[in-house]
Amino acid sequence: MPVSKFLMSLSQIILVCNWVLEGGLIAKFSSFLKNRAALIMSSFVLLHFIGLIYTSDFEYAFHDIRIKGPLLILPLILSTSKPLTEKVINTILQLFIGSIIAGTLISICILTGIVHRQVVDIRAASIFISHIRFALLICVAIFISGYFFQLYDRMIIKLINVFVIIWLIVFLIIMQSMTGLFALIFTSFILLIYYLAKSANRAIKYGGFVSLILLTLGIFSFIKEIKKKNLGKEIVDFAKLDTFTAHGNKYLYDPSGQLTENGHLIWLYVCPNELEASWNKRSKIKYTDKDLKGNEIDFTLIRFLTSKGLRKDEDAVNALSSQEVAAIERGVVNVNYQNISSIEGRIHEIFWELDLYKTSGDPNGHSITQRFEFWKAALGIIKENVLFGVGTGDIKNAFELEYDKMKSPLIKEWRLRSHNQYLSITVAFGIIGLIWFLITLIYPMILFNKTFDYLYITFFLIAIVSFFTEDTLETQAGVTFFAFFNSFFLFIKRNKKEQITSE
Repeated sequence: MPVSKFLMSLSQIILVCNWVLEGGLIAKFSSFLKNRAALIMSSFVLLHFIGLIYTSDFEYAFHDIRIKGPLLILPLILSTSKPLTEKVINTILQLFIGSIIAGTLISICILTGIVHRQVVDIRAASIFISHIRFALLICVAIFISGYFFQLYDRMIIKLINVFVIIWLIVFLIIMQSMTGLFALIFTSFILLIYYLAKSANRAIKYGGFVSLILLTLGIFSFIKEIKKKNLGKEIVDFAKLDTFTAHGNKYLYDPSGQLTENGHLIWLYVCPNELEASWNKRSKIKYTDKDLKGNEIDFTLIRFLTSKGLRKDEDAVNALSSQEVAAIERGVVNVNYQNISSIEGRIHEIFWELDLYKTSGDPNGHSITQRFEFWKAALGIIKENVLFGVGTGDIKNAFELEYDKMKSPLIKEWRLRSHNQYLSITVAFGIIGLIWFLITLIYPMILFNKTFDYLYITFFLIAIVSFFTEDTLETQAGVTFFAFFNSFFLFIKRNKKEQITSE
């Protein structure tokens, strides 16, 4: 899963072939039809076939159904296969952790230049699958390593798992994966609260809860300090500002422009003519072109100079170091975040995106504020198709029409789907479809009494958190991640009580 989409597909083909060649297909299908949990899980794919009844774009519909294939194939195979021994299960999970570590090391080799591949955005170092799907897999691997830490008594094995956990957390920070970090923190907090509540030791229980509160306050304080440092606004008397640069050219001002960088107003002391002429002498990327992240380089330059507290003129550009020019070319907008990885810089950029959206209404090119437009469009579609949605294949067309209807400021290339799995399901299949989807999530867990199963519940929490900010089940990597672990942790190791329940 973490290192090859091709092998991801090939492995499922091999599983199907092996399942068929084992024989006993009639007995297997009979077992599947008696397994309520497996039937409920796979019925989500049936929902997509029902959605064909009132769809018009069948090409997109069948593409969507093909992507959702693992949600039927993996529950079918794993629920009708013989349960594996604990040793085999642990070997599979260890191999998974190994593949995750291999993927992180490849990404680090790219970032350090050992593997020659240009990386402008840190998240592009995940070259095999989306950095978001990779982050979710890393989160699962972290909790599996925690499971092995508890399972084995040998100190060397415990130390290895501690090292793996620390490394994977550090890697998430390096990759600036906000989705992954939030899923990790949220899941960890839920687990800690559960285990502290169960603890009979009052000192551990109350001390743990106090520590959690202090840690939470510390996180909020850290984030608040970043916001204060970067989004404070200087007070300016526009009547007393200089009118001309040192070279006799006129400065432009925008008294209404309230965007800041490190507390300095961006649209203050701007001389476009001097900026263009001096920048074109310093860089191979022209002033009218885009930086390597795809943003207008003139705006990147203006933000960077503002972050240094400089005026936006010839002297300021000439004062830039070669390293700073290269950073601006890469799309770095703030002098404090020139390193390719900075979690503080990512948080700052999120606050800046929100401020830009609030003051100008422009979400383009910004992952957080674009989602507000995605969600707004999704809710608009749902409002007109409350019960049954628009059907399996008409989602793309529905979004295009809704963006035009709401006169969204998003340019065409950024007019995407909802980036929220719950909204995506509701757009396609309405409130009835959403309820159906939620049943497929919750019912199998309750039926097999997995509510407090460590491995299952950690995966489950990571998955449902990702559904709030991502269309996790709309890509090959995302749907395989969910279908495999959901089926693996539910079906591959069942005790006697669980087997009776499923019959």
